[in-house]
Amino acid sequence: MSEWQQQGARDAQAWIEWLDSGAWERLVDSTSAMIPALAVEVARIAQDPDVSPIRLTQVISKDPIMAANVVRLANSAFSASATTITSLSDAVVRVGTRAVRQLVTASCLTGQLRNPKTYGTAAREMVDHAIGTAYLGWLVADRVDEDSDAAFLCGLLHDIGKFVILKLAHADRPVPASMTEARLNQCIQSRHAGIGGRALTRWQFADEIRVPVTWHHDPAQAHGHLPQAAVLYAANRLAHRYGFGCTVDSDSPLDDPIFSKLGIDADFLAELDGKAPGLYEVARKIAA
Repeated sequence: MSEWQQQGARDAQAWIEWLDSGAWERLVDSTSAMIPALAVEVARIAQDPDVSPIRLTQVISKDPIMAANVVRLANSAFSASATTITSLSDAVVRVGTRAVRQLVTASCLTGQLRNPKTYGTAAREMVDHAIGTAYLGWLVADRVDEDSDAAFLCGLLHDIGKFVILKLAHADRPVPASMTEARLNQCIQSRHAGIGGRALTRWQFADEIRVPVTWHHDPAQAHGHLPQAAVLYAANRLAHRYGFGCTVDSDSPLDDPIFSKLGIDADFLAELDGKAPGLYEVARKIAA
């Protein structure tokens, strides 16, 4: 290896060590660069299970694009109605506050993450994967009597660490020229869960969201939040079963002991096979 190649390897390693050190955290003290302040406000209100249709309508009306998407949802196949809805308030009533809250939360928290200049050419697929995992988390949590709203938010945010690393690498502290794409991808795969958890801590997300995100690949480590982390693990694996913004994993999840502990059986899997793909397609198009 030449001296130039050795220096390049040292530069790449120094960047990874900087990432591991946590020195990057000051660069993400505010969510504003990744998630607009209004989006965070709206998403937090939308996560309130007791929010009224009137209050939800008032909040959504602050964002014309979001309001238009809610009306689109009300007029989509999801609602199965022949009557066209034109007003936001009627749309919220028709669809129901839970479905609207999910759409609003997905739109808020993923809107800025589709930018290929910051997050690379796979940004849209990564967002689609987040949306698919969120809806699967909601369905699985509802099945096993866990908090389905929290599971939905965990699904949206489970790979936020990937976006944080990509933003750092492309914008805040660009990786050295010697850092190959393969090495950056390896860094992302091995570190995104922990980086995501640290970012959510900086953004003051509750432990019920932060801990499952941190351990969504290893839920046994999610002390105090193991059931929630297991639900997120299952949702992520199911997203790969269906290829929601990711490569398809053809291995049966029923052989996974975590699925067995959750009580996910062949009947529920068949139910998901019939329901999840259609729900995902509607959600990803309207939340776009």
